[in-house]
Amino acid sequence: MTSTTPHHANDAVKTPGRYHAVAMSLHWLIAILIFGGFCLGVFMHELPASAEKLQYYSWHKWAGVTVFLLALLRAGWRMTHPAPPLVAGARWEHVAAHGAHVALYLLMLAIPLSGWLHSSAAGYQTVYFGVLPIPDLIGKDKVLSELLGEIHEVLNFLMLGVLLLHAGAALQHHWLRRDEVLRRMLPGSGGAAMPLLATAFTAVAFAGVAAVFVAEDEGESATATADVATLPEATAGAAVLAGDLTAVFRQMNVPVEGRFTRFSATTLVFDADAPEQSRADIRVDTASFDLGDEDYNAEVRKKEWFDTATAPEARFVSDRVQRLADGRYQADGTLTIKNIAQPTTVVFSVGDDAGRTVYSGEATLSRAAFQIGDAEWNDVLDDAVLVRFKLTVPAP
Repeated sequence: MTSTTPHHANDAVKTPGRYHAVAMSLHWLIAILIFGGFCLGVFMHELPASAEKLQYYSWHKWAGVTVFLLALLRAGWRMTHPAPPLVAGARWEHVAAHGAHVALYLLMLAIPLSGWLHSSAAGYQTVYFGVLPIPDLIGKDKVLSELLGEIHEVLNFLMLGVLLLHAGAALQHHWLRRDEVLRRMLPGSGGAAMPLLATAFTAVAFAGVAAVFVAEDEGESATATADVATLPEATAGAAVLAGDLTAVFRQMNVPVEGRFTRFSATTLVFDADAPEQSRADIRVDTASFDLGDEDYNAEVRKKEWFDTATAPEARFVSDRVQRLADGRYQADGTLTIKNIAQPTTVVFSVGDDAGRTVYSGEATLSRAAFQIGDAEWNDVLDDAVLVRFKLTVPAP
């Protein structure tokens, strides 16, 4: 900032006061997390679907939550511990400095909040450090998720621009104007080492951002177009069912839900008076599994997962149905996925909706039993999968 008192470039213009050690610690810790989270976000965005990418997303979200909490702490500290007065300078410089600080505080809160909303709308709950579940702010909404993702990205680039101006101004004060503006935010006795470290950190941080962008561009140009499998037609003679068929599993302790959009019944007979005579033959198009992300939808069709090219259909055939003491029913039968047959038990209830029969129930399956997923994914996904359904059959 320009001093109102004439001075030579090499003369030191003292700035009264220094920031408290707590403010300094929060400042540099938040700076490290912001640059690290930004670089990780750009880097992971264009990666192909993989267990590694899921881990990066978790780390990115954990960094964002931490920045949000530290920003709240720093704002509270700032209200009770005022910052040192600004160095003498032109009015516009003071206005710009104040505006930059306000913008940084707002962005440190708005960016994690937009990411939280984006993750909620995408259907991926945030579990802080894989231990503390953070409630979703809104329900799953693919269109809204895409919009919030764009807002999150724009806010991050806005933050990058403000940080560039903020850091550039601080370095300009130290190296060109030779005043103490930078030193008052540095720990230690004020020797030459700390300003050099601060300058090096700034250079490395922005160089890291640039390097990530270069790597992203190279990755995009090298990415091959994946083959798209042709989805099978519905099974001949099968009645297409209405309703919901979902699979819920845990990814790094985060609950994730996918939905099958095509399923049918070649046989579905139920008799409440003689449940032992009931029978079902349900078929599911495994290529219709939708996780809300096209990259991961393509991933689960691969050989290591559902192998839809050679085993496009999952099938459950009941062998025995019995009434349970609580009024529900239990169907024991055989479930076949990837041409692997396993005995499976389904617990369900039967209701009525305007003359239509509604079947609601669930079953817990093992991924390993059907050879779904590989060793890489086993490190981030639980083996247990909860399958839930609510199927509606029109009145005859």
